[in-house]
Amino acid sequence: MNGHVRRAAAGLIAAACITSMLSACTPGNAAVGDTQSADDAVAHITKDRNSLNVAMIGSQDIQSDRMAMEALKTGGLKPVYLPVSGTVDAQATARQGVKDMTQRMADIIVIAGMDASGANHDGWYEMLDAPRQAGIPVVLLDPISMPADSALFAATLKTNDRMTDAKPLADVVAAIANNDPHDREIIVTTMNRKTRG
Repeated sequence: MNGHVRRAAAGLIAAACITSMLSACTPGNAAVGDTQSADDAVAHITKDRNSLNVAMIGSQDIQSDRMAMEALKTGGLKPVYLPVSGTVDAQATARQGVKDMTQRMADIIVIAGMDASGANHDGWYEMLDAPRQAGIPVVLLDPISMPADSALFAATLKTNDRMTDAKPLADVVAAIANNDPHDREIIVTTMNRKTRG
């Protein structure tokens, strides 16, 4: 009987430690990964691009998703892509993708084409709290409508391949994943710098 009690106590202690570690990753009044300046940056170990676990939740625009994925790969990342186009409820499928990638402990989750308006509102709020509590930064790529609670996502990325000063998508995603200082709203490009002319 004593062995069962010891194992149960050890399990409770381990659960408490994990909960404590996860809550330590969650900032009080900001999003995970929302680092506006070097003063805001949390001490961390920077990961190489090829070792970052990047999850991209797709949109209903397959061509835009393809360009974004290619930009991430060209920039040295190895993203996992979860398509939603062609599903009965693309936003519900996207939310399920966020849940799955949170459970897999991705280093960063990129959500393309989020629509947090109308009937999708509550579902997105509930779903985005999971990566926040797990200490995983979330970025919104070309959102249709986003949550008003800015503590649920680190940044919004707007694709504009015509702007000469747009930042390469892979550079921005890697910087946010590594908690480097960045703006809250960022214009990104899916074009390779060498081909942008």
